[in-house]
Amino acid sequence: MRWLEWALFLLLQNASFTFVSRARNSGSYALHALAAVASNGVWICGQFVSLQIIIEAIRSGSWTDRTVVVLFYTVFTVAGSVAMHWVGVNFIEKGKRRVGG
Repeated sequence: MRWLEWALFLLLQNASFTFVSRARNSGSYALHALAAVASNGVWICGQFVSLQIIIEAIRSGSWTDRTVVVLFYTVFTVAGSVAMHWVGVNFIEKGKRRVGG
């Protein structure tokens, strides 16, 4: 259950990070503010879950455990980032919110 919770936080963490990064490059201060609150809020909440799992992998002394943590982290953060990029381009970034516009 904890790994499922971690997967959700990792998806949200990078989705919100991508959201704030793209919002920063738009012409909308309101969108940037909303994205920044989401990004920082998800990050700090996710740290409680992330640190517990990472510390357990370090304490286990197993390189297999550590490798699983690294791969899990990478897969879910990349998925969150790419998914949010798609959502942004297709649904959020219109008019003044358009990146580069």
